[in-house]
Amino acid sequence: ALDCAPRWRERLPGIAIPTLVVHGRRDPFFPVGNAEAIAREIPGARLLVLEDAATAIPDTSAAEVAEAMLALGTGRS
Repeated sequence: ALDCAPRWRERLPGIAIPTLVVHGRRDPFFPVGNAEAIAREIPGARLLVLEDAATAIPDTSAAEVAEAMLALGTGRS
């Protein structure tokens, strides 16, 4: 049996590393509001919304995601 307590959502405030939440605006399953809520619950997290993406990061967005990830370590926006 898996121990699922506490639930994953309840553990988000305990994340203590730089975190980038990436979400596609065109995701057919989860609205951007879900990613916004997750990013709010992780201390200091940044949200990157890929306007033309759905559920996967397209190759054309790889540089944008990489730049946002590198910026986490420098504190840049």
